[in-house]
Amino acid sequence: MFKFLLTLQYDGSDFHGWIEQPNSSTIQGELNKAISKVTKSTKFKTVGASKTDTGVHAIDQKVTLDLEFNPKLELFKKAINKALPETIRISSIEKIENNFNIRDVLYKEYSYTINDGQYNLLTNRFELNWNFGQIDVKKMQSIFDLFVGEHDFKLFSGLNEKDLEVNNIKTIRNIESIKVVRVDDKVIINFKAKGFIRYQIRMIVQSALNCYLDKKISAEQIQEKLQGKGAKPPFNAPAKGLKLNKIVFNS
Repeated sequence: MFKFLLTLQYDGSDFHGWIEQPNSSTIQGELNKAISKVTKSTKFKTVGASKTDTGVHAIDQKVTLDLEFNPKLELFKKAINKALPETIRISSIEKIENNFNIRDVLYKEYSYTINDGQYNLLTNRFELNWNFGQIDVKKMQSIFDLFVGEHDFKLFSGLNEKDLEVNNIKTIRNIESIKVVRVDDKVIINFKAKGFIRYQIRMIVQSALNCYLDKKISAEQIQEKLQGKGAKPPFNAPAKGLKLNKIVFNS
């Protein structure tokens, strides 16, 4: 078998996340269908570096492809892109060593975009529309700073007790940085960490927004929940504002 590393970009609006599922349109499912069209009966396997959820976008999703033959890469990429929906694209493909481990990630970068200006039809699929006045970036940053560092994110995740017991998922994680910046009429929240738990970023975002508005959760309650104490906040920001921007592997 030959191994290749694909970089994917996609608008996740119309898909039920990354992982291939029966009776649902997913990114991996569409990619596998496109590869099948090009390779015919050849056996292959795809593995994604990040299991993005329903509605989440990416400009740097990484995927390994194990294939029985060694194609001409540019022609192969062009053929697969032609077979893919317009909202999914392979931006690059390269041959890699067979021992490459796609789980050996140094860090991942995501961003969450909020439009606190005028509604924009052309960008609406990629941002949360905010109707509570212009955001004070410094005040918002001070709230997100609470989540930086090592904490127990069990209560800021989509995991249930069964997930924790059966899959032995570690909820004590380290977020390297969260930076809140303004770009014109958008507020962009940039997250950097080795990895994230299901719904973690979206639950953090919505909790921070509610705290900013003094609604339903306070800074003190956030700090308590980051120790795994209390009830899970029932907040989850819309998926459309979230985008996977970068994955960097250990060398």
